[in-house]
Amino acid sequence: MTTEQIVTLVLLTTVALMMMILAVTDHKSFKSGQHINYKPTIVSLGVLGTFIGIILGLWHFNIQNIAESLPYLLEGLKFAFLTSIFGMAVSIFLSVLQAQPNNKQDTGTIMPDIKPQLEQANRTLLAILTNANQQWKKTHRALEKWLNNQPEITQQLEQIHQSMEKLPNNQPEIKQQLDTANQTLVSILDNAKQFKITYQRYQRQHRFTKLSYDGQIFPETAKQWAAIQDNETGLIWEMKTNDGGLQDSRHYYTWYDPKGKIVGKENGGNCQGCRCDTAAYAKALNDKQLAGSNNWRVPTIEELETLFKAQSTTDKRYFLYVQPSVYCSATLYSLDNPMFWCLDFKTGKRNYNKGYGHLMLTSTYKGLNE
Repeated sequence: MTTEQIVTLVLLTTVALMMMILAVTDHKSFKSGQHINYKPTIVSLGVLGTFIGIILGLWHFNIQNIAESLPYLLEGLKFAFLTSIFGMAVSIFLSVLQAQPNNKQDTGTIMPDIKPQLEQANRTLLAILTNANQQWKKTHRALEKWLNNQPEITQQLEQIHQSMEKLPNNQPEIKQQLDTANQTLVSILDNAKQFKITYQRYQRQHRFTKLSYDGQIFPETAKQWAAIQDNETGLIWEMKTNDGGLQDSRHYYTWYDPKGKIVGKENGGNCQGCRCDTAAYAKALNDKQLAGSNNWRVPTIEELETLFKAQSTTDKRYFLYVQPSVYCSATLYSLDNPMFWCLDFKTGKRNYNKGYGHLMLTSTYKGLNE
């Protein structure tokens, strides 16, 4: 073994030993719950070794005698690459080792601290949303009551005009005051109309809220959600999917209620995940407690129609995979005729059949009801 090889081996062993000491210290502190992260330092040692190796290789390099200088250069480069590789390997090994799901720090210290805070934050947001929704409803009712009195207000304005016309010409001051009052009333009425338009626009933009599988509120930017909460009606709608699973929007079901006035047909549809009828599908969603609810049911025709209020189709920002086809309701068309009202989700118009079509179940969140 040449002198150059001995020097390279000694330096490499020294650097490797330093890395191993840092790695052991890092992992012990990690397991104790007071982690000191030495992985960047280990990588830095590898980089430092790279530069040392290059310097050693070039130190004895003589361009006038390349043949004799080449062994020094190769030994230096060997040291450079080996230290870098070893440093990165140790750092990667530590990262993988400390990322195990059963590690005490992951499950024993971090998550128990974060979960209660997240739950409390969610409850606070839900309370704010509930209160805001109730206040908006009160404001909306007051506004509707005011606007419903428009004919009466208009009649009063006409009476004012008629009274003004009957005033003698020697009472210009009174006539001017009445004219001012008339203009004020007209302005108030116009402002009320504009407020109603603004409020309706706000409702359309903030009507729905995305919910998680356990009923927690998701932000508007969420890419996946399990249900949609209608802040106007208090109804919760299941999120249809396109994955071929239980809630796939392409499935068909038949009406079936063994205890109802119309029993219907058991398992007469085409679906996956449960029996293909209304009773089985509702039971499947209730058993899994989708969005934290266990009162999923087939909606009435009026409830289905709320999705088309002030718009020609369902909101594609929330109802991504709704089929432009017939969705069944639980509303009978006639007691004498075993038919059910359905809603065409392409046109928003009613039709009726024996209870065969797509399903989108609904539930109710009592916190948003009056």
